[in-house]
Order: sequence, then structure tokens, then C-alpha cells
Amino acid sequence: MSAVSRPLVSVVVPTYDRPAYLRSAVQSVFDQTYDAVELLVVDDCSPRPAAPVLDELNPDGRHRVRVIRHERNRGGSAARATGIRAAEGEYVAFLDDDDEWLPTKLEKQVAVLDAHPEVGLVYTGTQVIDSDGEKLESVTPVAHGSLTKTLLCRNVIGTFSKVMVRRALVEEVGTPDERFPSWQDLEWYVRLSRHCSVAGIREPLIRYQTDSPGRITDDVDDALVSRRLFVEKFDPLAREYGRLFGRKFRAWAAYRVGRLLVMHGEFDRARPLLVSAVKQYPFEPRFVKFLLPTLGGRRAYRFIKAAKRRAGTDT
Repeated sequence: MSAVSRPLVSVVVPTYDRPAYLRSAVQSVFDQTYDAVELLVVDDCSPRPAAPVLDELNPDGRHRVRVIRHERNRGGSAARATGIRAAEGEYVAFLDDDDEWLPTKLEKQVAVLDAHPEVGLVYTGTQVIDSDGEKLESVTPVAHGSLTKTLLCRNVIGTFSKVMVRRALVEEVGTPDERFPSWQDLEWYVRLSRHCSVAGIREPLIRYQTDSPGRITDDVDDALVSRRLFVEKFDPLAREYGRLFGRKFRAWAAYRVGRLLVMHGEFDRARPLLVSAVKQYPFEPRFVKFLLPTLGGRRAYRFIKAAKRRAGTDT
């Protein structure tokens, strides 16, 4: 198949004042084996504009690139929405500016969408790396098909950087909800999943750096706001699956924030959330696992972490 006849993929890269990371991310787009690509870099009013980075990487204009700059900082969801609205491709993929793609990512995702019209979203596995580029682990997809119930409790898809969607589906469902300071990906995936099947490629095709500065998942206050918005928005949907599932849905929302607070050592703030999770849905062992350190303090948490490392299990 010639490049001309291939479906165009619009790649949306939101960025804010991280030129070194942006260079690596954009270069990983240029290195893709799939070449029917338009790159849309949305500069969320960076103090150091992103355009010079793109000029440096694409001096001869060989790659199809647009830089769209916000006049004020509006956040990641707004930047992605701007990119989506500007996209001309049949498919839309997303790349955070501190992640990188492996060269065959787009080609393999397009192949899945071309072959399976019922699939509206396809995601990939992840290589988790440290700041030195050393591989820590690989995470591969385990969930496929109709995922709405699963996503109401757990983000089994993960970061935006793993995802490609049909633009027609996005036009039907809408862009990510800009009210959410975090959990924007999960909120959007729930809405998308109600209109399509989801497919996962069991291969790590993105590189995700865990200790990148400014990861939005680390902001506890944002997570507390997002939890409230998430429950308000989707509680009626969760209740459609029955009263017990509604309790499970609310318990998972509380657990996700409580777990984050425990990992930040804020046990007093975590305790009521985790108690709530256990009361609402006592059938999930990990809720208790994270509640216990909040009762025993930091020493208990270190003991549990050490015990799990010795046993070869995660938290």
C-alpha cells in the first residue's frame, strides 16, 4: 500500500516548557515506520515557545508539522482538545511530551483499526524506564472488548500516549472533559468505551519515564477534585449495573486517591478515604492492604513494602 493511500494519523502532542523532553518525543514521531502522519504540537503558553524546537528538528520541512500556541496556559485537557479540533486525520494518536514511542507503534495500531471496524480505540503496552533510560519493567494490555464496567473502577488502558482512536468516534463522543485537573484519560475512556470495542496490542510500544518532573498523577489535590467530578459524572451510569456495583465504583474512586496519599506519606488524609473504600466494597483485598499502613503509621508502611519486596509482589 502506498503512503498516499494510507489513512492519515493526526498525532497530538501537548507541551508546556519542557524543550528537552519535547525533542525526544517529537523525534520518536519522526522515526515511525508509518509515514502518513501529521504532527500537531499544542504549546500551552510555554515561557520558552515550542516552535523553535520543531524548526530545529524539521529544518527542511519534510515532516508535516503544525505548532498551535495557546495565548494563556489552559492545561493538558484543553491542549489535547485544541489538537483534536485541528486534526485532519482519520485516526488520532496522543503523545505526552515526556514519553516516547517505539518505531512501529503507529503502524501496528493502524493495522488493528483497519482490520476491525468495531474497534474504536487501540492501546499498547509500555516500557517503564527511569531517568537514565534504564528499563524497569514492561506492562502489557490485559483488557479487551467492552470495557465500560472495568474502566468505571480501574484505568486498565493507562496514559494517553498509548492510545489511538477513530476521529469519527471522537466527533460523536466529544473531547476530554477540561474540568478534570487529573484523571482526564480515564474520564474520556469511559465515554469512548460506551460506543466502541477496545483492543490492546500485547507489545510495549511506548517508553514511559516514571520520575519525569511534573507528572500530573503525582498531584494529590488534583486527584481529590477529579475524584469528586468523576463520581458526580458517572455515578448514575455505575448504578445502572446494580446497587453493589455502584458501591464498588465509589469504593475504587476513593481507593485511588487514598493509595496516592499513602504513597506520599499522608496517612491521616488517606485513612478516611480508604476506610470508606473498605466499608463500601469489602471484597477487594488491596483496599485493606493500603488501609493498614494508615493505622500503623510510616513504620508499618515501610514494613509492608519490605515484606512485599521479599515476597516478589507489588503493592
